[in-house]
Amino acid sequence: LASQAQSLQVMFIVGGGRVLALGLTFSEYLLLGNTSSITVSICGIVKEIVILVLAATIGGDKLSGVNIAGLVVCLFGISLHVYLKYQTTRFGEVDETEQTEGLLPEHDVSVNS
Repeated sequence: LASQAQSLQVMFIVGGGRVLALGLTFSEYLLLGNTSSITVSICGIVKEIVILVLAATIGGDKLSGVNIAGLVVCLFGISLHVYLKYQTTRFGEVDETEQTEGLLPEHDVSVNS
């Protein structure tokens, strides 16, 4: 009877993991459909950072100095990208790839002579 309960528990854990994986894949699909591939890449990096932090706090994994330095570099890079993206959209400079991917509304770029 105990082995049946353990088998049922394992099946629920595996099934739950499958549902979470499906949800993650679907959310990445929706994210890519509505934003750029850079946004998906940044979200993937953030996901990895969250996984590392949770593994260290909940799972008891040890983070070395190299791991911590990598986290800091990733966070700095993401922050820099967000800041530069904000500055670009704030001052009206539009990247051609964003314009063609439909991320920003089209601007009238005609020159008045």
